[in-house]
Amino acid sequence: MSPIKYILSIIFAAVYVCFGYFLERDNFQHLSILFGVGFALYFFFVFTTKDKKEVDKILWISMIFRIIFIVAIPCLSDDYFRFIWDGKLFVNGFNPYLFVPSEILNTDIAKTAGLTEELYKGLNSPDYYTVYPPINQLLFSLGGFFSKFGMLAGIIAIRIPILIAEFFTIKYIIKLLDAAKLPHHHVLLYALNPLVIVELSGNLHYEGMMLLCIVVGIYWLMHNKWGGAAFWWAMAISIKLIPILFLPVLLKKLGFAKSVWFYIITAIVLGFTFLPFLDQKLIEHIFSSIDLYFRTFEFNASIYYVIRWLGFKSVGYNIIQQAGPILSIATFVIVMMVYFYKTNTWQDVLKKMLFAYTIYLLLATTVHPWYVINLVLLSVFVKNYRFAIAWSALVILSYSAYISETYQENFILIFIEYSIVIGWLGFELFINKKRLPN
Repeated sequence: MSPIKYILSIIFAAVYVCFGYFLERDNFQHLSILFGVGFALYFFFVFTTKDKKEVDKILWISMIFRIIFIVAIPCLSDDYFRFIWDGKLFVNGFNPYLFVPSEILNTDIAKTAGLTEELYKGLNSPDYYTVYPPINQLLFSLGGFFSKFGMLAGIIAIRIPILIAEFFTIKYIIKLLDAAKLPHHHVLLYALNPLVIVELSGNLHYEGMMLLCIVVGIYWLMHNKWGGAAFWWAMAISIKLIPILFLPVLLKKLGFAKSVWFYIITAIVLGFTFLPFLDQKLIEHIFSSIDLYFRTFEFNASIYYVIRWLGFKSVGYNIIQQAGPILSIATFVIVMMVYFYKTNTWQDVLKKMLFAYTIYLLLATTVHPWYVINLVLLSVFVKNYRFAIAWSALVILSYSAYISETYQENFILIFIEYSIVIGWLGFELFINKKRLPN
């Protein structure tokens, strides 16, 4: 590796030190500068690094970037308060799916579990049941246990599994690239991406562990070990529900009989992950939170915001209660249309997953920046489509909402974000002469 790259690596590391220890969420100017410098360095390394040995060195450096955050308190997300809240409940013998935080504060349950007023004030959804699946809850219990030594200890306990998962995700990306006969250096698209590093290792989002399960599952599928792959798919769903969206694409590739067995094994393993939390109200509470998510939450949306604007013009109020479920149905129908086109190779499967998840995000009412990370990983395996990489750089514009305490979104910046992303996607579809993946 050249001396200039070592120097730039130090600058890159300094960017993450600033992210982890000096950035304030409401300082959008500093955030934009840090992401701007980070992505400039990212593109430099991606475009100038092709040699396999050099790529491997940079991959180790990318892990150092992640470890920089080891004792940092997340700046851009406050979700970790809920992680530790749920974890404290579980390690003290309470089922986190059964209690709404606002209902148990100042009760004996809260006292026994060590749920303090300070922790409660950090929650962003204190009036909702938890929506995080079982494997997440088991991991949160690490934070719940170690938080008795202080909040930072709980944060570190939650972060370590993500760091370990990131290491193995990168290893399996390389294995998948080799299996698909794609260039080794494509791994840098994921491993060095500033959004990936900041949101997973920095802000403690468990998409990192979910993606590890998905890439391991796909790798096993490519080697015809579909039973074991079903186990990993169930683990992915038990961390984040989004992998359910990808299940139908396997029907065309595996065939009907294998797919049915794949779904059965996935369902059985998923069911086992729920056993520690089994209660007659479990499913009811989870689905009530999911329903509230689709009918209540709004952030950084695209098509939905246009529909909402038309709703205000026609009926005079926010129509999310009606539009959210309808957009969910539309997403399902369009995704199925994508999935049931001809599938020849595993690269076709990955391409369909990329486009299916893109449709999901474009029709969603809420698109947090870390949601785009799933697209970044899938794009690594799909030749000639890089709109997801552009989106990963542009989605940080949504953080302009945190400039004010009332979280007012800047619709000009959202328009810029989606105009470029959709335009880029349209251009790539045009130049590849494919309106849909096939």
